[in-house]
Amino acid sequence: MPDFENLPDDDEIALLQYIEEFTEQYQDELKSYGDNEDTRQVGIEFMNNVLSAASALGIVEFSNWSIPEWNDAYKEISDFKLFTKAYVIRAQVKRARTAKVYTVLLDAPTKERIHGLITAIRRVIQQADIEERKRNSLYAKLNVFEADVDRSRTRFDNAMAFIIDAADAAKKVGESLNPLSELVKRINELLGHAKDLEGDIKLPPPIERKRIEGPKKVEPTFSRDLDEDIPF
Repeated sequence: MPDFENLPDDDEIALLQYIEEFTEQYQDELKSYGDNEDTRQVGIEFMNNVLSAASALGIVEFSNWSIPEWNDAYKEISDFKLFTKAYVIRAQVKRARTAKVYTVLLDAPTKERIHGLITAIRRVIQQADIEERKRNSLYAKLNVFEADVDRSRTRFDNAMAFIIDAADAAKKVGESLNPLSELVKRINELLGHAKDLEGDIKLPPPIERKRIEGPKKVEPTFSRDLDEDIPF
């Protein structure tokens, strides 16, 4: 079952995680059925799991779907699996496109320069006359940003989290953190220049969703059995 204790904050990511786990569960259950056995019950349970998660997370793309009547189950389950697969692909493509807008590709020399600036920032923070709680906060955000610098694409949100915290600290503390502002400014300029070199990367437009008409709503009954392997 999904890890409810560590549910992602993003509803779409959470649903993708649920779909992946429900699909694995569905496929495992199908393995226990013979070629000519009735597998409708397993498919209905898969639909019920996905629809319940989508409803709880407020994902409207699944709102036209409901549990099918028993005699219509095979066709509805097959259509639902195709619809779910299409939803997963659309969501993954959209997230990949969106990620490029809020990240930047850094070449090796730029990464090296930023790491040098981070080293200098550490020295400033270490020597600054600030309370230990604030020092630890700056170190924590700086560590997260530093790890991002070495990724294939560097995220802006972690960079901005440190930059904002550093600017706030410099404003409150004053002279002992003056060098920090200049170092942060140089990092910001390097990130901005790298992003300019990439050119415009547009956010994907909203997807026009052509929903497959769901079956008439009936109360789910789980007393019988259900479908072939899901195609993803």
